[in-house]
Amino acid sequence: MQTLDELVGDLVGRYVGDPDHPGDGGPGLIHRLDTLGLRTRQPADGGHAPPGSRPPTSLEAVSWSQRIKVEAIQLDMHLRRSGRTQPWYRALKAIPPGAEAADRVPEVRRMAGRWHGTVLTVLGLRGPSVHFRHALCLTCGERTVYGRADDDRPRAWCVNDACLDGDPPAPARYEGARIYLLTENR
Repeated sequence: MQTLDELVGDLVGRYVGDPDHPGDGGPGLIHRLDTLGLRTRQPADGGHAPPGSRPPTSLEAVSWSQRIKVEAIQLDMHLRRSGRTQPWYRALKAIPPGAEAADRVPEVRRMAGRWHGTVLTVLGLRGPSVHFRHALCLTCGERTVYGRADDDRPRAWCVNDACLDGDPPAPARYEGARIYLLTENR
């Protein structure tokens, strides 16, 4: 699991990743979203392409980029307790020390982790997560469990913000043998 500094570094600086999922050392993930070219495949016969045959366009990537930038600016302002904004890249870089000063590192790390995961999914570097609609969270009892079946480590997590598990309290996570308990909990 990456630290807050590492997540922000992947978003703004270079995409390094973690030991289990190394990055390629290329440009930051948000830069990749901003420069993603229009990726559509035109039909060979000049007609219409069937629905779903075109990958996401750059507009989708740009909208995610803009959303993350706006949220980062707002979070930075909130952590600094200031009404003044700063450019998105400075705001993102200021988030780790701001979270530490406000003693909110776990909460801010989860938010940066969501941004990081969203960008990886939009860029196609990671598959999308799926909703386990028939599984109840073992901690909060709600049907708010999502998961991803990566080749090396399947995992699931609860998206209910009211779900508190572990120390420090955070929404429940399921990895290893614990993930199989979800299939029996209906």
